[in-house]
Amino acid sequence: MPSFEEIAEAYQPMISSILRKTFIYKDHETFRQVAMIALWKASMNYEESKGSFAGYAYRCMYGSVLDELKKSFKDVPMEDSYFISIEAEAVSEQIKLVINSLPLPYQQVLYLSYFHGLTAEEIATAIGLSTAGVKKRKKKALSQLRELYFNHS
Repeated sequence: MPSFEEIAEAYQPMISSILRKTFIYKDHETFRQVAMIALWKASMNYEESKGSFAGYAYRCMYGSVLDELKKSFKDVPMEDSYFISIEAEAVSEQIKLVINSLPLPYQQVLYLSYFHGLTAEEIATAIGLSTAGVKKRKKKALSQLRELYFNHS
């Protein structure tokens, strides 16, 4: 087996490909290092009887990059003050105005679902409609809402 320096040099294009495939657009060096560590571990743990090294190395690096990406999303603060802003409130008000322009049955399903947190089954019981009917109505309501919102903005 070649030295790790030779392996690292040979697999740089594969690492770049993994970063593009996972849409890494910032912290390139961090993710490149994660992939290099995974490549090193792969070179240490590789068993020739289990297949090609390239495939094994790719899976190891890709998995490590995805794991690191998941960890980076967990670091986003989730307290209420993070999400509350003047712009968010303005968007919320715009959405409420657009919802109010929908037909009443659609408004009802959206308000019960998103503002009161009811499930499709609970909404069905509350308004006397089948669960499938509620889901279909919600889907149509969201479609119209999207269309109206983007035409309204």
